[in-house]
Amino acid sequence: MRAKLQLLSPWDTLSERRRDSVLPALALAVAGVLVLGGDAAGDVLLGGCRAAGLGLFAAAIVLGTAAMATAAKAPAPAPVAAGKSRRLWWILAALLVLHVGIAHHLLRSHDGDQVPAGQFADSDPRRIDCYTFELDVAKKLMHGVNPYGTTQADIYDADETSRFYGPGWVVNGRVQLGFQYPPVTFLSAVPGYLMGDVRYGFLAAVLLAAIFAFATVPGVPGLCVAAFLLLNPITFMVEDRCWTEPVAWMFLCATLYAAVRRPRWLPLALGLFLASKQFDLLALPLAGMLLRPFSWKACWQLAGGSVAVAVATLLPFAFPHPGALWHDLVLFHIAQPFRPEALSFGVVYRPYMKIGPLLTLAFLAWIARRGMNRPALFPAAFGMALLLFVSAGKQAWMNYYFLVGQSLLLGAAMLWPASAEIEPRQL
Repeated sequence: MRAKLQLLSPWDTLSERRRDSVLPALALAVAGVLVLGGDAAGDVLLGGCRAAGLGLFAAAIVLGTAAMATAAKAPAPAPVAAGKSRRLWWILAALLVLHVGIAHHLLRSHDGDQVPAGQFADSDPRRIDCYTFELDVAKKLMHGVNPYGTTQADIYDADETSRFYGPGWVVNGRVQLGFQYPPVTFLSAVPGYLMGDVRYGFLAAVLLAAIFAFATVPGVPGLCVAAFLLLNPITFMVEDRCWTEPVAWMFLCATLYAAVRRPRWLPLALGLFLASKQFDLLALPLAGMLLRPFSWKACWQLAGGSVAVAVATLLPFAFPHPGALWHDLVLFHIAQPFRPEALSFGVVYRPYMKIGPLLTLAFLAWIARRGMNRPALFPAAFGMALLLFVSAGKQAWMNYYFLVGQSLLLGAAMLWPASAEIEPRQL
């Protein structure tokens, strides 16, 4: 009798261990796209529909949580051939050059506008306090002035000022705020200022993040994450509006690279990540996920070392007025008014602003209880925690969801069974 030829699909050719990672990786990838798509579709400042955006966020929360619940143990690495890896690096280099060209054109599109210093047209991306604050801080640092505890010029009209700042925060046309972001942001703002525009520093952070992401997962999945970052319109808008999330994203990618490739640098990279944005502290309870093999001793050492690095970035600016840092980095954000145009579940249902932080804590406790001590799940766990936290906030903007979406996509790439570097080097 003639033997029947059995045709196997690509799914059948994958080992069971690898198949267990495909579905969670796909779910995380879809969740990341939903977050970025929901941000673009729901931003009312861009003429979007908030209900559509929040609906996509809800779907992303469900998919992301399901992916975290069903993720199997990370598969063994599938090494990328050297020649193939080199070709992918050349593709990445071309994408980096393309991104620089587009971003440079966008950043220079308003150079011909003749306006008084600090006053911009309504359509000008520079008419945002993030830009004027970064510019002012860079100037102060170049003159040896500690920016914390100083004041900033109010660039808005009376109606905008009442909506954007809390009562008593603007006196005689000056915002009673030195700088609302941690000092690590200076690593981008000052070089950008020296290059002629503070936004160039955040452009450089995006480029470095793409390189770190691909170096962590040097295969097609990693290239897809880098390409999505470099070609995504939201990325260009984040750079153009002088938002600081590219710095946090760069250090998140550097943290994953260190966990996988250079474990000795992990406390430094994680510490800089924690110090790059206030809400990055959500990642501290997840630090143990970066260790393999996991041990409580190594976990406490990593957490302690990274916190020490984060504190070290603050100390030079804590003198002679330690309270200035607390005032600018914490009290200012607590006093920020509720913004009805924010893309937040709290806008639709105000009690959710209290429920969201509780859900975030519950999610972090759930992750700890399940013992998901694998670097491949660290960016996804942080992205989910940040999504739960930000989507319940009184101020929730595109830059936050940019960081969430990219974190979920990087998590998907690291979990994908074709990824070249899932098993990190041991400490």
